[in-house]
Amino acid sequence: RDGCGMLASLLFTSYAASSFRRNVKRWKYFADVMVDIGITLEIVAPCVLSSPALKGWFLPLICLANVCKALCGVAAGACSGAFQLYWSNNLIGTQDGISEISAKNGAQRTVMGGVGLVMAGLLAKCLGSGHVSMVVWVGLYCALTSVHLVANWWSLKLVALDWLNSWRLHFIVDQFLRSVNETNTDHVVVSNPMELSRIEPLLFLPELKRRKLCPIEMGVSFNRFARMSHHTSTSLQSVLSQKQKQNYILSVGHACRKRVKQKRRVLVAFSPECSNKDVAKAYLHACIVGHELASTSKEQRNDVEEIEIVKEVEVKAENKLTQLFPLFEMSASNAGWNLDRTEISNQGYEICYE
Repeated sequence: RDGCGMLASLLFTSYAASSFRRNVKRWKYFADVMVDIGITLEIVAPCVLSSPALKGWFLPLICLANVCKALCGVAAGACSGAFQLYWSNNLIGTQDGISEISAKNGAQRTVMGGVGLVMAGLLAKCLGSGHVSMVVWVGLYCALTSVHLVANWWSLKLVALDWLNSWRLHFIVDQFLRSVNETNTDHVVVSNPMELSRIEPLLFLPELKRRKLCPIEMGVSFNRFARMSHHTSTSLQSVLSQKQKQNYILSVGHACRKRVKQKRRVLVAFSPECSNKDVAKAYLHACIVGHELASTSKEQRNDVEEIEIVKEVEVKAENKLTQLFPLFEMSASNAGWNLDRTEISNQGYEICYE
């Protein structure tokens, strides 16, 4: 049982360590769900001992319960620092107050633990006479578990983080481009952190409502970029020279050797000097390319025509980016977003050359 918990914590840390900050609210709720599942399995495990047919499930159940609690411990511990920093900035006004927030958080846990013990004792005294049916116990447990999950759900909705992760950046960029296309003005308003915190998903589920554009691959390796893009070795040299002025390179690629419209994707490769604001700019650039590809009326009949379409779209997107990024930067700043802290999911590669 203990070994399963230790192994689970190590494997989980190696898998998810780099994404805890990017999806801190999702991982915090994941921890809440995992601890409830673990407690439920610990309650169910002794019940199977009364049945000869289910007796063999006791050890797997308590091992699985410990695995769930181990995942909760890793995720909750990784996320606690980000939340303490958030409350320190919002309640005290400086990051220097994180020690005070941490101490008060520990005191709050102690108080709530004491209240829980008292309530559990009173509840056991009132209902522990043996005359209470199993249905009442199960119903009461389900109700208290639901209260725990719902309360944590709404408490996380109150946390308005002012930096952009993958979901927030996609929402803001999509909202910005739609607003520019509809209003065509120099003053575009995007949602602020509090408005987005109310609708940001807290579960790791597929994003079914996203607009159907070609896939965007951020932080690809140079080998993948060179293999999938339409550039020849000669044109790739000129593309690499762009890296010196914008710290990333971008191109439309195809997922198969035959360059067909259905296999298009936008490839973005970063340089080591690429800042967080450059990452936000690169994503805006990629989305502009995606919109241009979706709106083009030309139909390709062979690989040569497809490459011509892609080249034309890339030039138009580059010109649009020059006009739109200052407006996007101003709109995001006015809404309260800090582009310098942007952190999105990517494949983790960087292009270095001498």
